[in-house]
Amino acid sequence: MRRSFLVLVPVVALATLSACGEDPPPPAQAPVATTTPPPPPPPAETAKPVEAPKLSLADAQKLGLKTAGEALNGHDPKKFASVYASDGTIAVAGLNEVQGQAAIEQNMKEWFETFSKVKFGFSRVWVKNDQMAIEWVINGKHSGELFGVKGTEQEIGHSGFSIVSFSPDGKVAQERRYGDLGTVMTQVGATKAKPRAVPPVPAMPEMIFAKGAPEEDKNLDVAKAVLASLESRKEADYMKLVADDIEHDGLFHLDTAKGKDAAKKFFKAFTTAFPDAKFEVKWGMSNNDYAILETVMTATHKGALGQIKATKRPVSLHLVDVLKIKDGKVARAWTFQNSLEMQTQLGLFEVKAATVPASQAAPKAPAPKK
Repeated sequence: MRRSFLVLVPVVALATLSACGEDPPPPAQAPVATTTPPPPPPPAETAKPVEAPKLSLADAQKLGLKTAGEALNGHDPKKFASVYASDGTIAVAGLNEVQGQAAIEQNMKEWFETFSKVKFGFSRVWVKNDQMAIEWVINGKHSGELFGVKGTEQEIGHSGFSIVSFSPDGKVAQERRYGDLGTVMTQVGATKAKPRAVPPVPAMPEMIFAKGAPEEDKNLDVAKAVLASLESRKEADYMKLVADDIEHDGLFHLDTAKGKDAAKKFFKAFTTAFPDAKFEVKWGMSNNDYAILETVMTATHKGALGQIKATKRPVSLHLVDVLKIKDGKVARAWTFQNSLEMQTQLGLFEVKAATVPASQAAPKAPAPKK
């Protein structure tokens, strides 16, 4: 009841004042707020993404190797292409150049369609600043069309070599690849030559880092002197540059040739087959006991090359020679090439251009010398 009373008091007072003839006072007005409302809070700052720490060039090179190996063994062309710069290139000796990540991805897609059950491993890796020289082994099956030859499901495999230049961000700017497709063509029965044995895939690479010591550069001089002796056809000069127990793989050898007698036979076979050979050095690396030279050899096939009779045809061949130098002499030598380049230029194998993807197209043979 107390609450109801308090509520009715204003009503009774107003009625009394009206009865006496007095106007009631105007009802009280609520006070008008005069204060300015506080400004809205400032918008919260957008959080900046945390950038991953930048890899050193050496770490980026290692990561690139790891990613490339995983992509090849995982048959993942997109992952493989991610190792390359957006405008990166792959130049395969004897074939066309592939440029840009999209083209590299497409090239590898075609490659995996041609070769199934691929197994890949790095044998040796030489590192010097932003340059890397890589010996690798690839095995698989010939499942798709290769240079007009339909898939045979024949086992294939060979050793190859790549010379890689890295951009400052650690991506591959250029790879010059020496994959021995001539060996593959013999392994699938496309030529009558005796095929090389399929090599085992290495589990882990041997990493070889340059020291930058003066004696390393002297090894390059030895390597260049070997090429000069082949050009001049001076056997005595050549034999002075090779160790008594020299071993040589590649070029004319299906198996490792050992000893000075084998070295002498190689010298005679080479200078008979290509008496006018000239070597243009395109690139070189000195690294510990190794000298690595990338050259273009121009010559005329004027003499027998094993079972191949002289064709009188000019050749222009891309080669990589890896020489291990001991006491100023060549103790071990490996020569890498795409032997398909020589086969096509000598007329031993014809690439059917109409049936070959652009990434496999072979260049034209050099014009005859006048």
